[in-house]
This record gives sequence, structure tokens and C-alpha cells, in this order.
Amino acid sequence: MKETRLEAFLYCTQCKQEHHHVIGYMNDRISEIQCRNCGRLLSLKIDLAHELYDEVYRRIRSKPSRMTEEYRSDVSRFLLNLPARVVSKPYRVFQEAKQIRGYFKKYRVNKR
Repeated sequence: MKETRLEAFLYCTQCKQEHHHVIGYMNDRISEIQCRNCGRLLSLKIDLAHELYDEVYRRIRSKPSRMTEEYRSDVSRFLLNLPARVVSKPYRVFQEAKQIRGYFKKYRVNKR
């Protein structure tokens, strides 16, 4: 999952003028908009579990084609890097799970 922030010049309904705003995105969806002038925060609900499911599904579905592309572009490099990638994969999965746990805490998703 990817959280990004962008700045934009938007009309603020509280200030009744155009001011700089910070727009927060979770993947490709807007999660919050905050006015830099008055500080008004508009939070939008995001189904984080659904976003996570879609991302994991997309990554799993595209993995064979991505590996085939790597293999075809440079076989020797692919074979040399494969053992290190296999060994480091548990650590990378742990880091990603830690990051996702932080998103769930931030957006207060209730477990069912």
C-alpha cells in the first residue's frame, strides 16, 4: 500500500476563499483533504481491507509475468539475484506487514 500527499490550490468552504490544501491519498483514493489556512480536515472513509485485498490480488496475479519478463531480459542476473531475493523475502514481508498494521491503526479499522 502506498500513502502519498500532494498540495493543491482549492476553494475552502470554511474560509470562503481559495487556499493551499494538502490532499492525502491511500493508493489511488483520496483519504483526506486539509486546508493550510484554517486547518479544516475532511476525512473520507476508505475500506482499507478492500484496498489491501485488491493490491495483493493484483500483485499475485501479475507475479508470473513479471518474473518471466525479468528472466527474459537478463537470465544470468535473474539467476544470481534469485537466492538473495528468496532469503530476504521473509524480512520484506515482515516490513510490509508492519507498515500495513500502521495504516490500520491510523484509519481505525475495526476487526470483525
